[in-house]
Amino acid sequence: MKYLSQILLCLSLLFTSSTFALEQKYHEFVLPVITAFAAHDKSTIAALISYPLKRQYPIPDIKNEAEFINRFDEVFDDELVAVIASSNIDTDWEGGGWRGTMLNNGVMWIDADGKIIGINHQTAKEQVFAKRLIEQDKQSLHSSVNNFEKPVLDWKTANYHIRVDDLGDHNYRYAVWGINKKPSDKPDMVLINGDITFEGSGGNHHYTFKNGRYSYILHVIIIGCDTSPPGWLEVYKDDERLLFEDVISTL
Repeated sequence: MKYLSQILLCLSLLFTSSTFALEQKYHEFVLPVITAFAAHDKSTIAALISYPLKRQYPIPDIKNEAEFINRFDEVFDDELVAVIASSNIDTDWEGGGWRGTMLNNGVMWIDADGKIIGINHQTAKEQVFAKRLIEQDKQSLHSSVNNFEKPVLDWKTANYHIRVDDLGDHNYRYAVWGINKKPSDKPDMVLINGDITFEGSGGNHHYTFKNGRYSYILHVIIIGCDTSPPGWLEVYKDDERLLFEDVISTL
């Protein structure tokens, strides 16, 4: 029994190593990223980013290399830099199929061209910046919807201006205006108690709000292709889809 246990342990370790080791074909995309962060080379890192680099709303996206270098410390604190720089290419990175290659279950994503396409981390600096933007945001809204803990989405489709806010403890609120109205106007409709559903480790997710037989679903694209919109709105009555509109701009 003693030898059997040892054999099973060795097989288990071998199986685990071969199962989770990053495929060799992805190494050429990951190694330059690890090397750049180990050297703390901001210029090289900036060249490895796919722009615009999305940030968590209400933080504005980063549009180009110059802006990235200027805002580097907002996006990467010492802790995250160290995690990337010291990451093990075989055990910390994983191929995510069409979405790319990810570090530590989605902290960072790299596409098939070796470009960084997603960073799911918010530094203390970004959190302070976000709080300041949130207070400014509240002042621009109608009094009926300027009470919330955190803004989540601010979207425009062809016909609607849509907001989703977290009222606290993930109690999501949906507010919608006609496209020609201002945020300071009273919304045309407000719904609360929305649900969020995540779709894998890439960050894509959707919010669902109910109003009797009607469902309002907002799909959020974090990891997509070059032609993907930021998201889209669907409206259903029972199982019949009444409306589908892509997001054409985000705030």
